[in-house]
Amino acid sequence: MVAISMIWFFTKRMPRIFALIFNLISIFLLIFLLIGCYNPSNQSTFLVKYKFDDNSPFYSIIEKSYENSNITLGLEEVIIRSGYMGVCIDNIPSQYSIYNNMTTSSNRICYPRKDLSSVPLYKDLEIQLSNIASSNSKAQSSVILNILKLAQLTSVNVVHPYVLMATIILTILMFLLILYVTIPKIPFKLVINKFLLLLSPTLVLTWGIGAMWTHVGINASHRLVPSSSMNILAVKKGKKAATMAWFGFAFILLDSVILWLIYLRDRKSLKEEIDNVPCRQNRYNNYSSDSSTLHSKV
Repeated sequence: MVAISMIWFFTKRMPRIFALIFNLISIFLLIFLLIGCYNPSNQSTFLVKYKFDDNSPFYSIIEKSYENSNITLGLEEVIIRSGYMGVCIDNIPSQYSIYNNMTTSSNRICYPRKDLSSVPLYKDLEIQLSNIASSNSKAQSSVILNILKLAQLTSVNVVHPYVLMATIILTILMFLLILYVTIPKIPFKLVINKFLLLLSPTLVLTWGIGAMWTHVGINASHRLVPSSSMNILAVKKGKKAATMAWFGFAFILLDSVILWLIYLRDRKSLKEEIDNVPCRQNRYNNYSSDSSTLHSKV
């Protein structure tokens, strides 16, 4: 008997259980997206990957630039990945790590997105391409390219984590509220259900903007950086991060659809119950003379 009651309980609340599952999946997807490139273990979840293009005619100049010192030898092979919360640097030469006492994991290290200007790599990765004389002055100005600075600009100025953080907080709140209304015989269900109807589309709109912002930022970096660097830099889009962003949006959208369908179903059931209630006789018809005599016998 208990088993039948449990089956009936879950069957009756199956739409909300599906909403909870979709909500939980979206929470995990968005959290892993947020912490991408925060440490070496999750550097595969990157937004944009930068490296020096070995097919570029300037690659030999870059190699010679780093060969000027034994410390910077081999830095042209570094790979830099930008994420929401940090920047990861891969393929760091072993002699460079030893000289700077860097605690690296397999010649890779990650930094928070706003703390890069103080690390030694930030200065050592700068490349002076040429000296260009100004038309108004004989003084020469250096043209400097810094691949690590570009990665930092991507994380700090192009793709911001704040919309994603707000989305995660609201998604966790929605999960808790759906869980609350799923439990039977507790108060304030009507109020919370109405709040969920407002929260779910707000969340869809919020992360819809965030996902589009992420998509535009990734594609803008992929298209603009190689051309603006004279094809010295090769840029790869983070397909895993983009997929996680859009799948997170899809599950949030499914949550909103389910909640609204539950609301419409309950409204329809309530309307049918009201229509099936038999109409009471008018309490003012107390005398037989008040009723119609159309079919009465003469």
